Amino acid sequence: MKRIFYLCAGILIVSVIEVTGQTFHPQTDLGVFGGISYYLGDINPRRQFYDPSLSVGALLKHNFSEHHVLRANIFYGTIKGDDLDFKNDFQQMRGSNFSTSILSFQLGYEFNFLPYISNRWKTAHTPYIFAGIGGSLITSSSVDADNHFVIPFGIGYKYRITPQIGIGCEWSMNKSFSDTLDGVTNPGPDGSYSKSHNNDWYSFVGVYVTFRIFEKGFECPAYRKQVIYK
Repeated sequence: MKRIFYLCAGILIVSVIEVTGQTFHPQTDLGVFGGISYYLGDINPRRQFYDPSLSVGALLKHNFSEHHVLRANIFYGTIKGDDLDFKNDFQQMRGSNFSTSILSFQLGYEFNFLPYISNRWKTAHTPYIFAGIGGSLITSSSVDADNHFVIPFGIGYKYRITPQIGIGCEWSMNKSFSDTLDGVTNPGPDGSYSKSHNNDWYSFVGVYVTFRIFEKGFECPAYRKQVIYK
């Protein structure tokens, strides 16, 4: 554990030095997202990509260095499940099913593993990870689901086609703080309900296209009439 702690601390220190020790030229991208949404919980405890539905969304990313990005997004999708899709006797007898629509608002931090510079081919692509906080508005005709706080995190990969246009793909897992999304509650060992230990998660998986809406440029002394971007 100490080694992991020291490693994380070292990465953080290097990141801070990098941000404070260099002059960066902020870049802001606005994008649209399309993909699928699916659910993990009491009805589907472990099957990834179970019964997916179409999802859409929008993203706003502010690149304040080559590695560090602030992001905000809004995703809309549907999650659903049915006990009869599973062969165990308990679920066949219970026979629960649900369909829930989710509108999720999220704010987070994104870390690029490679230096991401839009106008250099060798550095115009990178894998990344992200995490954040958010909230979700719930609409359901089959269960009494409630709005809730959520912690999203995930992985992705992005590529800059031109200095103004980029594409990417990402997979996010969303830890919900509600156990009512599927209509099946999961009480703790003492029979009480715990929001922090429930089984309801949902995911968004898809691709996106981003468009540069802001970039701070600077003039190269040798070419005063040409704007060069970092």
